[in-house]
Amino acid sequence: MSAFLACGVAGLELDAEERRLLLELQPAGVVLFGRNVADRDQLASLVRELRALPSRPYIAIDLEGGRVNRLESLIGPLPAAADAARAGDHAVRALAEAAGAACAHLGIGVDLAPVLDVARPEGFLASEARCLGCSPAEVRAAAGVFLEGLAAYGVAGCLKHYPGLGSGHVDSHRDLPLLDETVAADRELFHTLAAPGLGVMVAHALAPSLGEAACPTSLSRVVVGRLRAFAAPVLADDLEMGALAAHGSIPERAAAALGAGCDQVLVCNALAARTEVAEHVGVAARRDPVLATTLRESATRAAGFGRGGLAEVTWDRVLGLADRARVLAGVEG
Repeated sequence: MSAFLACGVAGLELDAEERRLLLELQPAGVVLFGRNVADRDQLASLVRELRALPSRPYIAIDLEGGRVNRLESLIGPLPAAADAARAGDHAVRALAEAAGAACAHLGIGVDLAPVLDVARPEGFLASEARCLGCSPAEVRAAAGVFLEGLAAYGVAGCLKHYPGLGSGHVDSHRDLPLLDETVAADRELFHTLAAPGLGVMVAHALAPSLGEAACPTSLSRVVVGRLRAFAAPVLADDLEMGALAAHGSIPERAAAALGAGCDQVLVCNALAARTEVAEHVGVAARRDPVLATTLRESATRAAGFGRGGLAEVTWDRVLGLADRARVLAGVEG
């Protein structure tokens, strides 16, 4: 079983070949994207099929609001995190409840949100309105409200992007961000909010002020090691992102991230690499007893993540909550 792997799937349903592959890999989780969504019945059917796999993977999706809304074709636009936060806690709670209710109705156990990155001047994520505040205190308060909204529907959140991408000036999907000294304060947000039942997603960035000047944060024992003290499972962000372009093949990045202390790695779009990652990590673990031990510990840490009971929610309520989130944030539907 690839208890260290959370992966994407190709389309609207599993064909025979992909089903065979998933039966062989037994991933811990499956992450859904817009390419997996046609209509409500289709998506619910796909989720049921995935959840019934022998490894009982958790199902995750990105529902932050704003431009990061994989269910927009079903529930319409949702307010961006920054817009909801400006409108107040009631709007943040409404955004989270809309996301949580949609996930619960469809059988999705993990929302890869909230973003804990602090909006910094010239920061890339701030320019996309993905941040909940301009100070650690603002983000801490709003993120707590967001997590409560998800939890009301039984949905697990995932804190991202550790140790904090707020000061990064570039998109880590394309380039490697360089974080300034404010990341030390931003990191404490994650330490404060990390808890059993939540995930923490580690970013691909350089953070010299944290004692790691050359290695991306997701591959660094120095940076990731601090998270091992918390019960929350640690996920390395998508391994095919441009930020890691100079750091080996995708399978090599996977082994490095797991060796650094990440419990799971994401392979969401480079689907051909799923088998290569599982095989490479397996070989590495057989050669390295320390990695083998780390993987066993990680499997235990992450065993229940995203697999709790979900609330029963009607689709009319889901749509009503999405409307409410838009109204409270002052965003047009």
